[in-house]
Amino acid sequence: MNFADHWFWVVFAGIAAYFAFNVLRRGGLKGALFNAEVLGTVAEIEASGPKLIKQVLKVHTLRRNGNRFVGVEVVSKSVASYETLPVVLTPAQAQDLISALSRAL
Repeated sequence: MNFADHWFWVVFAGIAAYFAFNVLRRGGLKGALFNAEVLGTVAEIEASGPKLIKQVLKVHTLRRNGNRFVGVEVVSKSVASYETLPVVLTPAQAQDLISALSRAL
């Protein structure tokens, strides 16, 4: 092994250690994805779409550094794939989203 090989593994181990620390600090994988403590799941809304793809919107209450946030998780599942997209909103941004959804109706 040359120096470049060692450097790669040192960087890889550092990233893995940081991720593992974040998982432990935030109370699980979902907390690590939101980079906040997940206090609870408020709602799960199943979206209508293609029959082979199941999409669910999950709304979570989050806490980071003593401040509360709203977490919206978009989960897509199909036969051979799983994708989750975490979105963190401040209370003001959550109110803007509520307003936008109301106008869309």
